[in-house]
Amino acid sequence: MRLTPRGRGDRIDGLTRLADGSAALQASVTAPPDDGRANRALLRLLAREWRLPRRDLAIVAGLKSRNKIVHIAGNRDALRRRLEPALRAL
Repeated sequence: MRLTPRGRGDRIDGLTRLADGSAALQASVTAPPDDGRANRALLRLLAREWRLPRRDLAIVAGLKSRNKIVHIAGNRDALRRRLEPALRAL
């Protein structure tokens, strides 16, 4: 996941290539990076867009970086069925 704080809106912008060549989901939030506000805004955005409870999402790496790893709790098969349409739309 690649996050841009202080963006024009809270949105998922699609896929992007990182410097190492790997793909990442690009997101923007209007919140500044101060005091973890952008991280909290990112988790709210993902929960809303993917229709998941906010409590099921956690940033497990990259708290102070634009590149983040987000853990999604729950049944793997159920999550895959729920997220596939959203990811295909990107």
